[in-house]
This record gives sequence, C-alpha cells and structure tokens, in this order.
Amino acid sequence: MLHKKTVMVATVLMISLSLVGCGNTTANKDNIPAPQASQNSLGTGDLSQVHPSETPAQAGSTTSQADVEKKINDYLTQNYPGDWKVEGTTLSKGSYTENGNYKIVDGLEQVFPETMGVSIFVGEKRISTSVKQGTERVLEGYPTPATVGEVAKSGKVTSTNSSGYLKVYVPFKTGDKTVAVLTVSVPQ
Repeated sequence: MLHKKTVMVATVLMISLSLVGCGNTTANKDNIPAPQASQNSLGTGDLSQVHPSETPAQAGSTTSQADVEKKINDYLTQNYPGDWKVEGTTLSKGSYTENGNYKIVDGLEQVFPETMGVSIFVGEKRISTSVKQGTERVLEGYPTPATVGEVAKSGKVTSTNSSGYLKVYVPFKTGDKTVAVLTVSVPQ
C-alpha cells in the first residue's frame, strides 16, 4: 500500500512539473514557483532554460499531432457551437465562457484520459487548466512555455516531445486572428 502511494505522489509531481514548467523558478511561501518575466509581449521570450527537454515532434510518433488536433476540434465543435471571442483575458466560445468554469479543459481531459493535463492561454496568461495542486487549479506561478507565444504569432498547430509525451499546441482563432492557445500532453 505504501509503495502505491509513493508511486502515485511521484507520478503527480512529474506530471505537474512536466506540464507547467520545470527548473529555474523561485519558490514562495506556498511552494508555488514564481512566474518568470517574458522577453516580449507575445510570450516568445527564450524559455529554453525552463523547458530544456522539449524538442520538435518527430514523424513516426505513436500519437500524431493531426489525430490530437482532430479530436480537439471535433470535441469543441460538438459541445461548444459558435465563434471564439476574447475580452481582456476572458475567453468565450458562443455563449459559453471558459474562465472559472473549466468545462473545456476537463472535457478534453476525458477525451485524452492519460494526459498530463490541458491548459488554455490568452496571451501569456493561463486562463484555464485541468491540472490541480490539491483542490486548486494551477493557473499561476509557472512560466508560459515559449511555444505558446510562437503558436499565437504563427497561428499554426505545432507539437513538441517532452518526457515521453507529445505536447500539442492548438491555436483558437477568430478569422485569421489567434485569440488563445490550448496545450495538451498525450503519452507516446
């Protein structure tokens, strides 16, 4: 029984660190790493020292970026009709608002049951996540991955490999403008 608990705690810690950042952070009184300042307003600052193990995804992975993107788009189209809209950092799709509700990230976590987590960013701000520390959502305290800013700028889906997971970054668009970026990490 003690072995199962130890493995479970270690797994949760690995998942949390892999999803929301690793290294080069300063702990505060709640043991939540302090956010790191970005180099520019698009979040494209060099965070390679924060996410050293991420590499571009290679062809031949067991899970493909296209499959993950299709599942995300199918889920969103079926469950949340309407267009994406952002006011400040509040993200809506049709009549539904994600901030504070977490239905999109929790639903996608069900679509990808072995995920390390699902997060949505508006600019550099993580506005929704399925990752929890205790009972609280981990929305602050970790640096925004540089790839989020790159996807926001390019408007193109991309993916990286990190610790045996394919991390897919999907832009949410209104017309040609990217208004948010979703990240999901699925096992390879």
